[in-house]
Amino acid sequence: MHRRVLRAAVRIGLAGLVCGLAACNPYGDFCKALMDCEGGNDKDVDACVAERKAESDTASLWDCDEWYDAYFECVDQSSYCENRDYGVHDHSCDMEADDLGACGNFN
Repeated sequence: MHRRVLRAAVRIGLAGLVCGLAACNPYGDFCKALMDCEGGNDKDVDACVAERKAESDTASLWDCDEWYDAYFECVDQSSYCENRDYGVHDHSCDMEADDLGACGNFN
């Protein structure tokens, strides 16, 4: 009985760890597309996700969650690969970037 409980706990812990990586977060698809375009591996995707999470956390500290979320949503939806450069290649997210920048001087 004890081994079953231990195995179940390990499986739940592993599932949580996997969900903590790129597959179960709002940044995973963006970061995967970025690495597919510019070149990178799974560790690069994980680093990208960690960077986006850190940006989100910083925005949250400034009470700028709403503006960060709007900015990231725009970037996520507007980004595309051009000459191995993944991002927004026009000014379609300038308004969201300006709003985020004005919120508590978040940069």
